[in-house]
Amino acid sequence: MSHLRLTRTASLAAALLAATAAQAAGWQWLPMFNDPGYRAEPSLAITGNRVLPDTGPTANAFGLEFNANCGLVQSPDQRIRTHVNLSRTDKSGVKVTALELSPRYTVPLGGGLSVGVGPSVGAFQVSTPGLDRTLLGLGAAAGVNFRAGMLYTGFDVRYHATTSRDGVDHDPLTFGAKVGINF
Repeated sequence: MSHLRLTRTASLAAALLAATAAQAAGWQWLPMFNDPGYRAEPSLAITGNRVLPDTGPTANAFGLEFNANCGLVQSPDQRIRTHVNLSRTDKSGVKVTALELSPRYTVPLGGGLSVGVGPSVGAFQVSTPGLDRTLLGLGAAAGVNFRAGMLYTGFDVRYHATTSRDGVDHDPLTFGAKVGINF
């Protein structure tokens, strides 16, 4: 990963953190333990993604997403949901297993529709014949979600600037759709 790309990504993450720190009044830390009214409201979905890495072949990925109201930190308006994605690609001898964590500030639009955006961290195990490396990534994620009763569906866009090891780089831009259930 280039130094400039890492600097830009770190600057974006710092700006997001600074903006939230400026509005710290009313924020809750560990609401899953400290707020008797906390409800996780989890969702689980099957995902289908199109992954466009900086290097290597463009590939389809399939996986699972779990998301819930964040139990570690919560905004005064209770709008932070944490998304965890696990996916796998296998194309032209390149296999990638991705684990991504993205807390997102989510805004309800009405009728079960919402949009969310936030920082994202990930670990990407990239395997090629004779080479196996785990790359860490920092980036951003945005998504549109729809909830109606038990139905959960949505669309995400995620980007991660990854580390580079032994000439292996990934830096994926991922577009994904999901369908699942609300608990």
